[in-house]
Amino acid sequence: MRSFGSHILFAAAFAVASPVFAKDTTIIELRSGDGARSVGIISSNEEAEASGPAAITVGDDGTIYILDQNNGRVLAVDAERSQAEPEILPLPENVAPEDLAVVHNELYLWSDGVVPLERSTDADGRSQTLRAVDGGGDADDYTRSVFASMGSVSPGPLNSIIDEIGRSTSRPEARPPIIQYVPSRGLGDIVAEVSAAANDKAEILLRRSSSEENFLSLQLVSEGRIGTVELLDIDTTGRPYALVELVPADRPERTGMLVVRFTPNGAMDRVYDLPIEPGTVFSRRFVAIGPRGDVLYLRSQESRAQVLRLDGREPGRKLAVARPAKQPNAGKLGKTPKVAIVPKSRNDVIERAIGFETLNWMVTSTAYGRDPGPGCVNMNRLRRPIYLIGKRGQTVKGVPYCWGCKTPLEKFIGGVEKGQTAGNVCTKSAPQSNILGVDCSGFVSDAWGLKMHVSTRAIPGITKRLSDPWSMRPGDALNKPGSHVLLFMRFTADKKVEVMEASPNACKGRVCRNTYSLGSLLMRGYQPVRFKGLDG
Repeated sequence: MRSFGSHILFAAAFAVASPVFAKDTTIIELRSGDGARSVGIISSNEEAEASGPAAITVGDDGTIYILDQNNGRVLAVDAERSQAEPEILPLPENVAPEDLAVVHNELYLWSDGVVPLERSTDADGRSQTLRAVDGGGDADDYTRSVFASMGSVSPGPLNSIIDEIGRSTSRPEARPPIIQYVPSRGLGDIVAEVSAAANDKAEILLRRSSSEENFLSLQLVSEGRIGTVELLDIDTTGRPYALVELVPADRPERTGMLVVRFTPNGAMDRVYDLPIEPGTVFSRRFVAIGPRGDVLYLRSQESRAQVLRLDGREPGRKLAVARPAKQPNAGKLGKTPKVAIVPKSRNDVIERAIGFETLNWMVTSTAYGRDPGPGCVNMNRLRRPIYLIGKRGQTVKGVPYCWGCKTPLEKFIGGVEKGQTAGNVCTKSAPQSNILGVDCSGFVSDAWGLKMHVSTRAIPGITKRLSDPWSMRPGDALNKPGSHVLLFMRFTADKKVEVMEASPNACKGRVCRNTYSLGSLLMRGYQPVRFKGLDG
């Protein structure tokens, strides 16, 4: 048994909240657009998710930064004057941002890796812009850990996915201790060790970076299964804040994402329910802690984005969500397609999917098209996927996203050699049959070995829904009918899900792997499903 001597040990547990819900406060309201008090929101379409601001983060002085990547900028808002015009900081032109974080009071982007930023003054001597710092790619443990807390990580090795298929399940039964590096505002650099002895219990041990001795233990006990646990920050009064995910194995409607606040001596004193719903537009970094302990939530919808200051609720005996998750209204599902379901091994599915992600191909002049290329109707973007921009005559990795397309892997290179154009991210226009690539359901259909393109609305007809999300195995999927589908690859060591997807936004317009919180996907309406042709 581990001995902690005089260290503070405090069991923090919770109960179901009362029916009186928190009165959260909207402190920033941003409409859809490109004006000063606006953010770029690309509305959804059949088979395509909406895209809104990707991240919220807070500086040491309380400045709120919002990553408005669809408009190529960051909005900086003074928290004390949140209704004033935000400062607009244009982003560097040579990066495609996916996440934004303040670490040690410096701004960093995630764009296939860590990109340090610094302010520079424009030629007019007044306006500011953001510049990528040269040679800043060697991030320290604290910067990498801050990004990893929200799933901004480089994907793990591919061979380990194949290794997992031979096991009876990829369910993360036992969780090895996970080390997190937290640049806290209240206690400086902190090393947190997160462990879970059982599905409904977790512990966070804290030590200072200069010490090998733990000074605080935060213990969590829940009514259902605890998923990912992330220590977010310690505020200037010494109160720790943890992001806790609840994903019960048998009651998916009780899934929730919570921020838990502790007192400086480890007692649990506040719980904040994150209002994620099926209509919520995805943001990579959707919650941030202010220096004095404000819990800020970035809520994006198709018409607007808001920053909420969450009010929270009193803790009780065991951790549970305050209210059941809203079930999505998927509308009318597609008819069950008449397809020949040939049994496939999971090895076949994963190896085929990997081929879409790892394919290296030369971007010919005809595949690239004219420069700058045609724009999209009703969208502020080019038809060309962003990962191909400027790559004429160069070798790139990954099959491009193509709206409404299902180009089999074997035919892609042949199509390029025949002079066809590659990639189309114009999800508001009619699909074009003469362009190469795959959209989300086209990719999954091909990975499953289907000859026809089965839409996300029709996928329920060829799959069985898994009542236990933790029972997913490589080759299963997370499907949101009428919106998007993700091919499940594995559970990560910290209980997130690694998926492969074809996306015009999350993958810069190609097939790629991404890491997400399982709970946030379920709350946004994704359903774990298993293709009927898979061998178990």
